[in-house]
Amino acid sequence: MRNYYTAIQFWSYSLLVVCLCPLAVFLGSYMGWPLGIAPLLLLAPITVLAAISSPRVCSWTITALAVGACFAEIFFRSDISEVKTTYPLSIMSAAVLIGLTLLIDAYIGKLRQKLAQIYNQNDELVRQLYQSQRETAPAQTTSETGTKEIPQVDSKENPAAEIGVNYPLLLLTLQDIGRRISTNQSNESLIPTVISTAKASLQCGYCQVYLWDGKAGALKNALPVRNRDKHEYRPVPNSGVAAWVIENRQIVMRNDAEKDYRLKRILEEDPHMPDAIAPLTVGSDLIGLLIIDKVDIESPTIGRLIYILSNIYALGIKNSQLFKRIEEMASRDGLTGLFNHATFQDKLQELIKSAEAQSTTLSVIMSDIDHFKAFNDTYGHQAGDFVLKEVARIWKTVMPDNAIVARYGGEEFIGVLADHEYSQAVQIAEDLRETMENCPILFEGQQLQVTASFGVTELRHPATTTNELVKVADEYLYKAKEAGRNKVAGSAPNSARKPST
Repeated sequence: MRNYYTAIQFWSYSLLVVCLCPLAVFLGSYMGWPLGIAPLLLLAPITVLAAISSPRVCSWTITALAVGACFAEIFFRSDISEVKTTYPLSIMSAAVLIGLTLLIDAYIGKLRQKLAQIYNQNDELVRQLYQSQRETAPAQTTSETGTKEIPQVDSKENPAAEIGVNYPLLLLTLQDIGRRISTNQSNESLIPTVISTAKASLQCGYCQVYLWDGKAGALKNALPVRNRDKHEYRPVPNSGVAAWVIENRQIVMRNDAEKDYRLKRILEEDPHMPDAIAPLTVGSDLIGLLIIDKVDIESPTIGRLIYILSNIYALGIKNSQLFKRIEEMASRDGLTGLFNHATFQDKLQELIKSAEAQSTTLSVIMSDIDHFKAFNDTYGHQAGDFVLKEVARIWKTVMPDNAIVARYGGEEFIGVLADHEYSQAVQIAEDLRETMENCPILFEGQQLQVTASFGVTELRHPATTTNELVKVADEYLYKAKEAGRNKVAGSAPNSARKPST
């Protein structure tokens, strides 16, 4: 009971009743209503809501507060002498509130009894099912000749014997699959787990997952294609059975498709259809397709098992995709899409370690947009944000594919070039500078002339750590600004740090 009274929900309802009490007094006086009417109108919804959503002891406490509010009106109404009726209507209002709570309490009690009966029936069915599995298991008996015989079970009397499903074992298997799927947070480890558990559960020789790209309208194999898989079935998103599954979001079993007149025509277009194709869906979103083939054991329950597994797999893959998206959002700048400051520092440290271990080169380019404050002051912050996005796009276009590009802060951008010497980095920085200078940015019909200054440095000449590299590049950046902006400044390895602009 102590826990109930410390719940936020209980104190919220109590505070609401206390606050509505003076409002009921004011409303009754202002409207000239008889006693009890205003508290009843204002407090009845709160009482009903508390009775539905709160534990029993809390709901009755709220009801008692509401009843007290009905009688409190007698002592605080300013026009009490003019009101003809006093206690009768207040008593009736309190009785209505108590009656509402009693009705709801009784109805909820019946619902709980019904749920308890359903739970008991479910437990009993599970016990009976488990007992039937034990009784119908092939028991070995010894014949008169001394040989062991297996008693035959009539499949008509026991359908579970015909199906051959061990439900307790199946439940344990599904629990294990769910646990293994939930512990994998990347598709690289999740997809092999999906395939291995599907093969083991369905006893099939082939299983593959194809992920759906809604924007491109294409299916992509979730794993790299091996030479031995090149002759296996590949679903086509715009024809055959796969197209039907994508459109209707339903499992198609080959055996069922051969008997269904609606699917026969599609099956003729797709004669190499596997044993089953199942959609991987979460809500109305299509995640991909699960391809099942070479099933060893045919059973009426195989379709149900595929349905259960496909739902578990879809949730696992969706969670993996969401986790990856959250990681990317945490590592990238929200405006430009480039890496943020913290992620850049981590990646630069990794590249420095790799360059030191392999004795390779590494260069850093640091840039700052010239007179950026003027864009915000003259054209507004929207123009400034647009300039930042366009500059980021130029960086991604000009820089090599393996380069690490980040928004270092404000209007500063920075890039790391692995396996690039100082002279190569200077040339790339010069390309960036010329591209910005020669490509005005069009914003709301106005051409914005954007230029930037650049500082370039190379690992071990002289910087050897992350902080030193950024510091040296920043020094040359400001030397470029002091030289008149829109320039590239740096120091060649053999020039004893004499800036070259």
